[in-house]
Amino acid sequence: MSLNSNKYFKSNLFLNTIIVAVVVVSFNSCRKEINVKLPEYTQKLVVEASIETGLPTQVLLSFTAPYFGNADLSNPSQFFVKGAFVTVSNGSQIDTLKELSVGGFPIYIGTKIFGQIGKNYQLTMLINDKTYTASTDIHQPIALDSLFFKWEKDTLGFCWAHLSDPAGLGNCYRWFAKRITKDQFFVAPFSSAFDDKFVDGKNFDFAYERPAQPNAQQTNDTDPEKNYYRVGDTIVVKFCTIGYTENNFWRSYYANKSSNGNPFSAPANLQSTISGGDAIGAFTGYGTSFDTLVVKKKP
Repeated sequence: MSLNSNKYFKSNLFLNTIIVAVVVVSFNSCRKEINVKLPEYTQKLVVEASIETGLPTQVLLSFTAPYFGNADLSNPSQFFVKGAFVTVSNGSQIDTLKELSVGGFPIYIGTKIFGQIGKNYQLTMLINDKTYTASTDIHQPIALDSLFFKWEKDTLGFCWAHLSDPAGLGNCYRWFAKRITKDQFFVAPFSSAFDDKFVDGKNFDFAYERPAQPNAQQTNDTDPEKNYYRVGDTIVVKFCTIGYTENNFWRSYYANKSSNGNPFSAPANLQSTISGGDAIGAFTGYGTSFDTLVVKKKP
């Protein structure tokens, strides 16, 4: 019995060896070099435009750079748009925006029309004989109920807020913050836009990390207190209502940013609010409210 079993084992071992060899040869013989043809690059206009309660329209215009190519990314100023003709209308008045230089970069700012709650604004941009348009509304602000601080470690922690969302789907929000005497600009942290799809009519708490100032990103990357607030900080939060289409743009923007460089992530198309051809971006109206929190010593 053992002899027959031994013969059976050797026979099957030989047969399995043959099968493996055939499979390996088959795979090797099926190798084929695949050449992927990338689509031709089309340069797009990038529009970052806003108007908020009590302030004029601000527009920053630039062009995209090819991912594969010889673009000199060490000189970002070359991608910004100068000499554009930009206007904004509130239905009864037209404001021609002035081109100013801020930090060496061109920005277009209005001088006549200032944001008002309930108003609609039409933006028109004439660039290289092409016309681009966008519109936005300033919605009624919905203020935060309160701000409070939660400690994480030592003297550091996060700024939290309590919000009572009015009943009725469709409320959309965006959060900005800055520290008095320490920060120059109000900055929106990552994924700062959200709607009330899951919180309609509810009272809830939420928080954001401290956003980095645009001119201090490299310093922030090596800062041991990165993302945190600390004792002694005076935090001003600008909490804004925004439109549904504008919220969709910012949500798609953050989805793209979070997947940048990840070949296994799902693609997310930017839901631009700009019309007129090869352009991406948004014109966002902000209904603003403000609240302040002074971070005191841990009790």
